[in-house]
Amino acid sequence: MAIRTGTNSNFIAPHAIAAYIVRRTEEGVLYLLIRRCAKYLCGTWQMVTGGIEGEETAPEAALREIREETGLFPSALFSADTVETFYSQERDIIVFMPAFVAFVETSQVTLSPTEHDAYEWLSFEEAKQRVVWQEQKRILEHIHNTCVLQEPSEFLRIPLPV
Repeated sequence: MAIRTGTNSNFIAPHAIAAYIVRRTEEGVLYLLIRRCAKYLCGTWQMVTGGIEGEETAPEAALREIREETGLFPSALFSADTVETFYSQERDIIVFMPAFVAFVETSQVTLSPTEHDAYEWLSFEEAKQRVVWQEQKRILEHIHNTCVLQEPSEFLRIPLPV
């Protein structure tokens, strides 16, 4: 985490992102969860996460990580208007990750085999049960209420590259 100082205030620059992927189907709304197979948190189900590289912005990192980890490209991307915060015991730090919600049209997922070994499209309730941490459950609920059950605010829309 880096601290950016401006003339009137201090800002915390994120070093990682969390992207929650949503697909609307005739059967209802589904959330994508992927299972980690890498050493760190092996076996846990999660949304897409990853670090921000170089001069990337957080939205650019979210789009890149979504492509790298799932092979998907969103039809729409929004800031979820929340930040995932948690204590990383392994690194003894507090992590702040901006959360994004990505809407996709297809169910075809291509996993990054060095990071994930399974995926599932789940209902909101199933996804909430599957994730481990309370903070992930909170963000899923927030996204469900503010971006799925109602249209997300256009102020939160992130323009996609052409």
